[in-house]
Amino acid sequence: MQKGSFVGDVAKDLGLELSALHDRGARIVSEGRKQYFSLHEKTGHLVTTERIDREQQCGRLVEKCLLRCEMIVEGEMKVYAIEVEIRDINDNAPSFREAEMELKVSETTAPGLRLPLSIARDPDVGSNSLQRYELSGDEHFSLAVQTAPYGEIRPELVLAKPLDRAAAVVLTAVDGGDPARTGTARIRVVVLD
Repeated sequence: MQKGSFVGDVAKDLGLELSALHDRGARIVSEGRKQYFSLHEKTGHLVTTERIDREQQCGRLVEKCLLRCEMIVEGEMKVYAIEVEIRDINDNAPSFREAEMELKVSETTAPGLRLPLSIARDPDVGSNSLQRYELSGDEHFSLAVQTAPYGEIRPELVLAKPLDRAAAVVLTAVDGGDPARTGTARIRVVVLD
């Protein structure tokens, strides 16, 4: 959300009169160095003071991202604790560390060989994060996906037919956003004589 966006009606939620907020010196104080919220004096609404990036604030490992602040009403000597949940949007595409990978396979390799591939990273969380991989480019290969115990999905290139020449495929990582975002990596398979 952009600067000045509505977050909540603090005056209504706390049962405070708008005139009392202004007259008694109500203000918002954040826990950290940055002030992400302010109190709109005329409406009693909590509003954003700048754009908030969930990934920057909480990272990928935190399931529920909360920013805390306090509303201080100086005239009444009261402090109200406020928690704001920051929800993720699909603002990042999956990406691979290398845009191109090279794998070497002997021409005598039997079908069924599995070659682990680099994984894509997506800083978004939940359904906006990396959901699946797709493979395109050459009928000699198929794609298998292994799921790690902590949920990370790992792609593997599977040799489906014997190779007699070099091949190239494209691995695509797809997130679950609407619309979905993607990242790609080219894989060059070199056949060793």
